[in-house]
Amino acid sequence: MVQLQLLWELQELDLSIKDLQAKIEAAPELSGVDEAKEQLESLESDHAEQESILKADRKKLRQMELEEQSITEQRKELSDSMYNGKVTSVKELEQMQRKVDILAENKNKLEENILNLMELIETQETHLKELEQTISRVREDLSEKEARLEKELETYHSELEQLQAQRDQLAEKIDKKYLEKYTMLAQKHHGKALARVAGDICGGCRVFISSGLRGHLYNPEAMVYCENCGRLLVKLD
Repeated sequence: MVQLQLLWELQELDLSIKDLQAKIEAAPELSGVDEAKEQLESLESDHAEQESILKADRKKLRQMELEEQSITEQRKELSDSMYNGKVTSVKELEQMQRKVDILAENKNKLEENILNLMELIETQETHLKELEQTISRVREDLSEKEARLEKELETYHSELEQLQAQRDQLAEKIDKKYLEKYTMLAQKHHGKALARVAGDICGGCRVFISSGLRGHLYNPEAMVYCENCGRLLVKLD
């Protein structure tokens, strides 16, 4: 029974180690770090896209302003030509006036478009500032969560090292044949190679132990297996 008792203790340690490893693996998600990282990545991507659009619109605005300046200069040149007395032909003056009117109309439309674009750019700049503030808050939140996660993982890893050390010490006390059988059954039964017998019932599958097996449970050298689930049975005080 001593070897089976040690195997039972080994299984308890292995299950604790497995549970702790699962906690370590799930910690980033449960701590909110993964979610915060995804949120930050999405916000930064949105910011980069909006910044690119704003840059393009500013460039467009500059081109429109240059175009407006060019129209203004053209109107001035035509006006100067019309009123400096050098052009006397009525027909030519009428043609020049039509050009001035067309330029005036184009300038009005352009000024309206410039105004609309300036308002749009102002809205974009406001949105970018708000987005930057949000990014700053999410970065701060992520930093705090990462700090808490790091501290939590340090505790988990410390506990894991202690459990692993206990397991190594315990495994040295167990005969090789028992360890090999335990390893094989543990792989088959998801870490639960042994089942405790209580009230003549297998603790692994909840099936009654046959009368033929019960007597063998008191033999300290016997390795008795459940006829239903195949786990190694152990009867503990």
